[in-house]
Amino acid sequence: MNAPAKERLPISDALLTVPAVSVRAGEVVVVRGSTYEPVEDAAGAPFAPDEFVDVFLKDYPAVLFFDIDGIDGKGSQFDVLGALDSVKPEVWWDGGARDHRDVVNVITAGADRAVVSTGTFVSMKELRRASELTENISFELVTKGRDIVGGSREFRGKTPASLAREAASARVEKFILLDAARPLGGPIDWSLVMGVLPHAKELLIGGGIDAAAARNLAAPQGIAVAGAVVDLISVLSPFL
Repeated sequence: MNAPAKERLPISDALLTVPAVSVRAGEVVVVRGSTYEPVEDAAGAPFAPDEFVDVFLKDYPAVLFFDIDGIDGKGSQFDVLGALDSVKPEVWWDGGARDHRDVVNVITAGADRAVVSTGTFVSMKELRRASELTENISFELVTKGRDIVGGSREFRGKTPASLAREAASARVEKFILLDAARPLGGPIDWSLVMGVLPHAKELLIGGGIDAAAARNLAAPQGIAVAGAVVDLISVLSPFL
């Protein structure tokens, strides 16, 4: 006898949909494998991030920027971050922060929220220091499948649930669970989401989620995520 299928419920209409935008050398780019292609306007000129948001993303509540230069250790693009001060959505910034000083610099440069990633941050001790200095911080649990992507030995080999529990003990309440290996439209591992949820005041999921799917995202009964970080190409598709 087959077990009854779990009921799936549409996520609330209040679902937070946050486009992910990569920025490299001051330009909006699309990541294709190991290459970066600039997003250009009708005249063939690369978009500056603030102009790009005003044209395409002004109706979203927040935009998550990945500072490719900062993540690659080539220096943070704080000039770009500062220029985003006038845009309508909240600016969430992942600049490859390594420690609490980097987090403070991101907030001081104008971000509404600093996003720190298991891929670059060095330790839970530094995460606690950062959370003591600002509450405007999200901890990004980056996975490939079920495995944590960790730049620090302290993070590698742990589960998203165990890292979320430790981060909650460090007074971090906001999380992004991002599967870097999930193809666009691929299935979501809700068991990983369930492991993180008890430790999160706010949890967004990301990786391989397009904008249309995010609006109709359905979770197993009892799972309530705050929203989704969505693929940029899917956001732009109505304009192409």
